[in-house]
Amino acid sequence: MNEYIVIYIIKAKDIGGGMIIHTFGAFYGIGIAFFMNYKNALNNKNFYGTWNSFRIAMIGTLFLWIFWPSFNGALGTTDI
Repeated sequence: MNEYIVIYIIKAKDIGGGMIIHTFGAFYGIGIAFFMNYKNALNNKNFYGTWNSFRIAMIGTLFLWIFWPSFNGALGTTDI
């Protein structure tokens, strides 16, 4: 379904399938997060973050958000 939306509806040139793969991963992650129980996660030892880990995650997110479209479309041609 993601492939159909990206290629036929949005008409995007997906070099290497990167948009399709990451869109599937995003929807899968949202679905898993929806069904996870937050109260049980609070008692887990892995549910822990520090100021430094949050800062590094935010910097990584910003880099991907800014630079991923140009990286993904660098090999695309201008031919329609």
